[in-house]
Amino acid sequence: MTAAVTATFLVVEDGREYTERFARLLGTRFRFIRAASASEAAALAGGGAVGLLLDLDFRRTPVDQLVDDDGQIAGTRPDSERRRLAAVQGILILRALRRNSVTLPALLFADLDDAEQIAFLQGDLGPLRVVASSVGLQEIALLLDRLAAGRLL
Repeated sequence: MTAAVTATFLVVEDGREYTERFARLLGTRFRFIRAASASEAAALAGGGAVGLLLDLDFRRTPVDQLVDDDGQIAGTRPDSERRRLAAVQGILILRALRRNSVTLPALLFADLDDAEQIAFLQGDLGPLRVVASSVGLQEIALLLDRLAAGRLL
């Protein structure tokens, strides 16, 4: 017998790796919808999702879809600035969503080495948990179970 889908999560990523992997391995328990940009995430965030799952790096995203530090479309930028914005786009998208009153708990998939930076992000953009790539699928599933049950991070 398969378990019923209990919750929907909004996956914000520039590719499809997270969405496809989670749907394939956890799709009997959870539903995953995808947003490829800040504007798509904002449009979908109020559609019944119980949490946000964000990739950090959006290097495949065209510059006209990247948001800057103020949550505005980045527009024409020098390549070095485009690379900087793309490298932290998940954080910038979450910041823009928080400014627009999206309070869904979030998991940010990022390998950050600085404990102070992680603590700052989790405090500033909470409810948020930074999840390293070394975290296995079983632990991610437990985090999703907690979010689905309404237990904040």
